[in-house]
Amino acid sequence: MRAILIDDLMAAARAVVLVAPARQSETLACWLEQAHAADLYRKRLGKLHPAWGNGALGGRARCEPLYHPRYYDGWRLEALGMVLAAIQVWRRRGFNLPRPSPIWGETYVIGSSEAKEPPMAKTHAKVAAVDPVWTQICEEAEDAVRNEPLLGALIHAGLLHHPSFERALAFRFSLKLASGEMSEQILREIADEAYSSDPTLGQAARADLVAVYDRDPACHRFIQPILFFKGYQALQSYRIAHWLWRSGRTDMAFFVQMRTSEMFGVDIHPAARIGRGVMIDHAHSIVIGETAVVGDDVSMLHSVTLGGTGKEDQDRHPKIGNGVLIGAGAKVLGNIRVGDNSRIAAGSVVLADVPCCKTVAGVPAKIVGEAGCEHPSVEMDQRLRGCDCEG
Repeated sequence: MRAILIDDLMAAARAVVLVAPARQSETLACWLEQAHAADLYRKRLGKLHPAWGNGALGGRARCEPLYHPRYYDGWRLEALGMVLAAIQVWRRRGFNLPRPSPIWGETYVIGSSEAKEPPMAKTHAKVAAVDPVWTQICEEAEDAVRNEPLLGALIHAGLLHHPSFERALAFRFSLKLASGEMSEQILREIADEAYSSDPTLGQAARADLVAVYDRDPACHRFIQPILFFKGYQALQSYRIAHWLWRSGRTDMAFFVQMRTSEMFGVDIHPAARIGRGVMIDHAHSIVIGETAVVGDDVSMLHSVTLGGTGKEDQDRHPKIGNGVLIGAGAKVLGNIRVGDNSRIAAGSVVLADVPCCKTVAGVPAKIVGEAGCEHPSVEMDQRLRGCDCEG
């Protein structure tokens, strides 16, 4: 259930005085559990419960047909005391008796040990089991709203209002890239179509999110990249542009590339191929060319270029292996291969192939030692300890 505010207490008190005295305690207990169930309903389906409101105690009380917002009489203080007492009893019971929605079509008795788990709750358990990322995002979003109410509208619109991770990403994509040339509604329809027709987009987005959380020491919650990190948002915009490109909608793909570059300062050709679990940290002035390939579990910092060496056509851009770490300001130019689990030092200009598990540095870059660890992109260690950096 949502946090109980003074307004919730007042609303419940105003409503409960209209209930027969013999049923007031039972009614309050019922409202608390129905509010809790309505909150679960809102979190999972992204909309208000049709009978029990928005998941707050006050919202449930206002659903009563006799509720009047200005109803006061001598019972008010006593009613407030009853509401507070009911809340304490409910909390001692461990929040473990949510009432089902009427649309579930069954009746459950409050406090009955034989009450069955409502079917919707079973569905929720399955969703949580297969999508822990989205579950964690929703929990973090609720905490963020409690801690910073001024961001409540942004977080509800961007996360809690949506029934799934993909729908939330589609909303964010359309909101950030909309302009006078292309409406938010059209972009939202494009993104929804992309995520529904290609489940690998959502899978890659989850892998990217976990990668940022694991590797960026400034990232403490899953909601940060979705709401605040332009590198993550730009990468998901590229993924939709790449889907458009593969679907033969090249002009729309170019439009998404242009808007992504304008909004985030990240210019990735929609034909480029990028794997999963990729982190682009800070993401300022990133350029990835048309025939570039980036493997899985790659990390790159700002001002990285994966470009060509001239005006040649055809295959002309780098191929980055799995688990590679590319430091800030590095330039990798031409149709060359960077082997798996290698490191490219910050500011280097790489013009030749790099073997697996090596560190290269300099202008032009040369091999200066081993990669230093098994997974450079995960460890994010950019120091050149033990490397031959002279001469």
